[in-house]
Amino acid sequence: MTDMKKIFNGLILILFAALVSCADEFKVGDAFLEKAPSVDVDKDVVFNDANYARAFLWNAYTSLYYGRPLNWSAKGNRMNMGAVDALTDCFTSGLSWDGVSSLYYSGQFNATSDYSAAVYSYSNGEEQWTGIRKAWLFIENIGQTPNIDDSEKERLKGEAKMIIACHYADMFRNYGGLPLVTKAFDPNDDFKLPRATARETMNFITDLCDQAYAVLPWALQSGEQEQWAGRFTAAAALGLKIRILLFGASPLFNDSEPYHPEASSAPSVAEQHVWFGGKDMSLWDDVVDACDLFMTRNQQEGNPWDLVQNPSNPRQAYQDAYYRRANGELLIDTRARATVSWYWDADCYYLQSYGSYGAMTPTLEYVNLFPYADGTPFDASFWDRQSKDHYITEDPFANRDPRLYENCLVNNAEFGMDHVAELWIGGREGPANDLASDGAAFTGFAVYKYILDKEHMAGKQDQWPYLRLPEIYLSYAEALNEVGRTSDAYQYVNYVRTRVRLPGLKSGLTQDEMRKEILDERAREFGVEEVRYYDMIRWKQAKDFRKILHGIRIRRGDNSTYSYEKFSIKKRFIQDGEDGTIFFTPKWYLSPFPFVEMNKGYLTQNPGW
Repeated sequence: MTDMKKIFNGLILILFAALVSCADEFKVGDAFLEKAPSVDVDKDVVFNDANYARAFLWNAYTSLYYGRPLNWSAKGNRMNMGAVDALTDCFTSGLSWDGVSSLYYSGQFNATSDYSAAVYSYSNGEEQWTGIRKAWLFIENIGQTPNIDDSEKERLKGEAKMIIACHYADMFRNYGGLPLVTKAFDPNDDFKLPRATARETMNFITDLCDQAYAVLPWALQSGEQEQWAGRFTAAAALGLKIRILLFGASPLFNDSEPYHPEASSAPSVAEQHVWFGGKDMSLWDDVVDACDLFMTRNQQEGNPWDLVQNPSNPRQAYQDAYYRRANGELLIDTRARATVSWYWDADCYYLQSYGSYGAMTPTLEYVNLFPYADGTPFDASFWDRQSKDHYITEDPFANRDPRLYENCLVNNAEFGMDHVAELWIGGREGPANDLASDGAAFTGFAVYKYILDKEHMAGKQDQWPYLRLPEIYLSYAEALNEVGRTSDAYQYVNYVRTRVRLPGLKSGLTQDEMRKEILDERAREFGVEEVRYYDMIRWKQAKDFRKILHGIRIRRGDNSTYSYEKFSIKKRFIQDGEDGTIFFTPKWYLSPFPFVEMNKGYLTQNPGW
């Protein structure tokens, strides 16, 4: 968060920039959600013209969270070219000057950090508050707009409520209880809103989702997809509700004790801004009920939402699922542009640089999560039996879960038009030497998701998969498991696995074993989609934040042989020391409010900060 008065003051009188200069020039389809030429327009002018009013809402969509690096703007730059996933055990950063390394890995991030810079984990400039205000302005004024029938007005208001809900959902997972803005502020309003409780904030979000669900279509009609793909639907509203209910039901807020030992002294704990005040298992029932409704409604509507399938090419099915628009499982996707024109498109180059600088490099721990194609778990002890002088012909990356090759570039994988990936020391994609501690593939792997092959990006559509259908299935499975219906959870995990031809989970899993399988499945399915980070937070997985991570140094020998040397990646501040010293504290589960805001006396600080 930043100074709320600063956030709102610039929006009070004129928030009508980036509208169209005339209604006929406003485009949808590929241009939907892109910013149009900027003009200042009086509020009465905007809401007395149906096309201007719609365009105002489309522009509010552009404030939504977009998780991929795009440019150096507050929206397009995540953590100074860093990545939220690099805060997890699945990826690491080899980029010394990004926010991940300079603040988090060093332990320097605190409440006095420069929140005006895009270097911390939830950085969206002021766009979340801009989007919230625009959405409330739309809701408060669309009633006066002529030439739009009442049913469309209700639908458009539902979409505006979803914009508000999405922004609050993003902030809720980073801060806990929040000030609840329920209207478009004017200059005479008191900007110093106190925090609501964590439960009140969760309910505020889910209530907005319920209101949107009641007026939005379950899915876009097939004839609407080309022009309107990306607009909110009732399925999106229910899906977001499920995400937030799951986060709220999880132990971070919903436990017998607060997550931080400062329980007796932190006002944010006493006032339940970061804790529900106890453990309430009925919250898991709420998740189950919401998922039941999703499945029932989808079936009643003829199952318009379904996993992308390609039986002859399961890897392509998975790529299409996260990368291709209007694909039947993207419940919510956000955009910043229409397509990549060619590889050297400036924005595309930025994305490539993100990978080539090593801003998000897979860890060995992540690669080990992917089983063989027949479902057999990969034996992580394989690496302990290798050494730099022991050359073998066996390829440990062959015949694995197809999702491995979409999330990570591994040695000998097809890459580009003319060669396979050379991730061995001195190879074309590999580290320069065995001392490398940064760069694209210093761990022996490189990020592949979104970047794909350089030559294959031309003409690709560009979007962020904010919420996909597999998250609903896996959330359903998790909630069923937590309420004691472990046997019922199998079906929904196996839906996700079957798409990539993995066999179902073995029978007889305990509740703890099933929970681990579900969280691992989420990590495999949602690499580089900012799911793992919040899973680690909501389950308070200190052990995974604390553990030392590893990479592999690959050396090429004669006759297509390679050696593999496991090594420890440079320690992050919050990871345990070699002598067993524990540096991690639970304060890292949530972000601090900025010191300058705290000095105004109307917010409580998150514990530990």
